[in-house]
Amino acid sequence: MTGDPFAPPPIPDDLQKAWRERNLPEDILERAAELRSFAPLRGFLNWGSGDPENVRKRLNWEERLKFGDLRGREATQQDNDAFSHLMANSPEDIGEWEITTERGPFAFAQFRLQENVNVLVLELRGLLIACCSFTHRNTIVAGQKFTVRYGQALRVHKDFRRQGYGDLVRMLGWSVGAGRPSNPQYDIMRVQNFAVVGWWEKYVPDFWEDVPKKEGEVPGNRVTVLQVPPRPFTGKRDGIRHVRPEDIPRCVGLINRTHKSLDFFRPYTAPFLEGRLDDGYWGEKPEHWPKVYDWDDYYVLEEDGRIVACAGLWDRGRDARDRWRHKETGEEKVITSASVLDLGFARGHDESMARLLAYLAGETHKLGRDFLGVPLQHLPKVAQHLAPFEPVEETRALRWGLKEPQVTRAHIDLAYW
Repeated sequence: MTGDPFAPPPIPDDLQKAWRERNLPEDILERAAELRSFAPLRGFLNWGSGDPENVRKRLNWEERLKFGDLRGREATQQDNDAFSHLMANSPEDIGEWEITTERGPFAFAQFRLQENVNVLVLELRGLLIACCSFTHRNTIVAGQKFTVRYGQALRVHKDFRRQGYGDLVRMLGWSVGAGRPSNPQYDIMRVQNFAVVGWWEKYVPDFWEDVPKKEGEVPGNRVTVLQVPPRPFTGKRDGIRHVRPEDIPRCVGLINRTHKSLDFFRPYTAPFLEGRLDDGYWGEKPEHWPKVYDWDDYYVLEEDGRIVACAGLWDRGRDARDRWRHKETGEEKVITSASVLDLGFARGHDESMARLLAYLAGETHKLGRDFLGVPLQHLPKVAQHLAPFEPVEETRALRWGLKEPQVTRAHIDLAYW
């Protein structure tokens, strides 16, 4: 005769020993066993400090997630419309403005461009009420290899705020494929997003330690992207064409030359760039597969029979737009953009790179977008050649979760912006 399969499992010996050595409340162990949930206790022990009452709160959440009206999980493609609805109802307070990043018709477009991404959601009675995404990627900071975690899209539905859902959704378990020991985390925030600063100060009081401070703006290293106004291309079109598979090794070399030694830049390989341009699908794509960024969006510039510049054009505005509403006047504006990805050029060919970018600004004009985002913070000569466009700088704050090594010159991939 077998025992009760739903009986609480035994408490693991190592966990029990470590818990009792620190004289932590015994009832928390018993509660974790009843809920078959030991991960919150192990996480608490691994962090080494904190209030055990937070573990008790987490177990209360676990009970509601398992047996109550709340569900925590990873998003699926079937959540597309529900995720779009959540984003449309989750504005951010940014200074005098309320900004809502609307995502659709393909709500998950940006996340397809990211590596090892998982989008976590909270679902209450069939309604998505909170989300947060994490990307786990290998990269280099100050010459050292790291597996880092990038956090993005932390949102709570406007009708369900101040109930702890934002803290809960970011603590949901990652998928087996994404789960890895990626302690260093970095985030990129709008410089007036004080709400997120207050949120972190509430839940992780030491979150902003050792992060550069600037009065009147959120803490972090300043990272800047140029917003180039679109206009019809009137320059020389000679040598500009779509990329071909045989061009990939040359483009990889140009990209690596252009961004080497920058923090958060991992040297490209041909398979990486090819995989990105395959747009998540190898071979002929089904008609229902939504396009994000593929071979038709990548361009090269040839001079004297040799490729000297390359860059891709991601039509971000096809699936995402920022709706700005002034909190006092009610004025509204909707902004859409395109973004340059995977750019590179040969030494001494700054002007050639600028000519290709000007061409992409012309393509952006055809798309009807409001601006073309170009990451040129560390390429001032190229930016100087684009001065006639009168571009506008957009500056954000990058928070890096380690005291050492420090981030000094950050590479910005606009797939993560």
